[in-house]
Amino acid sequence: MGTTLLPGGAGKYVRGVDPACPRCQEPLTAPHMLLHCQNYKAQRDHLQAALHSHGLVYNLSNVLDPKEAARGPVFCALAKYLLDC
Repeated sequence: MGTTLLPGGAGKYVRGVDPACPRCQEPLTAPHMLLHCQNYKAQRDHLQAALHSHGLVYNLSNVLDPKEAARGPVFCALAKYLLDC
C-alpha cells in the first residue's frame, strides 16, 4: 500500500527502474516531485497559484485533496503540472 507508479515507489519492486530523481538523486516520490524538486519549480508555480487563489496552503494534502470549492481549478492545475513535467 502507498506505492505509486513513480520511480521512487515502483523502483523498489520493478527491476531496471531507477528510483532516484535524475536531477538531485533523491527518491522520486510524489512529495518530492510535487513539493520539493527544483527540477519542477517552474511548473509548480501555476499549481501553487491555483491553491493560493483559493486560500489554500501549498502542501501535499491540499494538492491531492483540496476543499470542495477548489477541486476543479486545483485538479486542472495539477493535470497541467503533471503534463508539463
